[in-house]
Amino acid sequence: MERLMEWWQEFSWRQRILVVSVGLAILSLGWWLTVARASPEPLPAAIPPATTVSTSAKDGSRGASGGVSAASQVSSHDTRVFVDVQGAVRQPGLYQFGPEMRVADAVKAAGGLSAHADRQQVNLATRLTDQQQLYIPAKGEKTAAGAASAPASAAKTTGSQSASQATAVVNLNTATVADLQQLTGIGEKKAQKIVDYRTAHGAFKAVTDLTQVPGFGEKTVANLQDQLTT
Repeated sequence: MERLMEWWQEFSWRQRILVVSVGLAILSLGWWLTVARASPEPLPAAIPPATTVSTSAKDGSRGASGGVSAASQVSSHDTRVFVDVQGAVRQPGLYQFGPEMRVADAVKAAGGLSAHADRQQVNLATRLTDQQQLYIPAKGEKTAAGAASAPASAAKTTGSQSASQATAVVNLNTATVADLQQLTGIGEKKAQKIVDYRTAHGAFKAVTDLTQVPGFGEKTVANLQDQLTT
């Protein structure tokens, strides 16, 4: 201690000020590093993910995962979008989304496409709508164009239109070759035979008269009975 005092007395007052300043600077730097490491940086706000919604068989109320209940009264300005995701996804179910979200978000919320999903029939860019049923078809499964991304109401409308088109009948006396080719099993050659026969013999009086056309037996005419009229 005496040596330290002797050593200190040998310094001039300027050297003593410099030594004290350096010491304080080192202490300040050490304190700052200690406090900075101990204080965690604030995390960025997370974007809320899509919420899975369950339905209750007793009272029909809805509850969201994470303990958030959706059974509370919804205001007229509610922008939530509920979509029923079904088909070839890993976790089918009812999901809640925010506005402006797309089919890609719904597929991601449902765990992604399964190994059997037909990606070619899915438009991931389509915007989600409330009360929509999003159906993802499997490979080899035939669906109407756009059915995978259309609301349930639109899908039903498409199905009704398809059914009406399937039951449409063809008039034997007015149909063209192109019209006749819409019949089951009728190609261009058979369609032309019908037109040629009609031109040569006049109008058909009944569908059964089609048996008089070469190449049309009773079995063939019976299969076409529901698709033809005179």
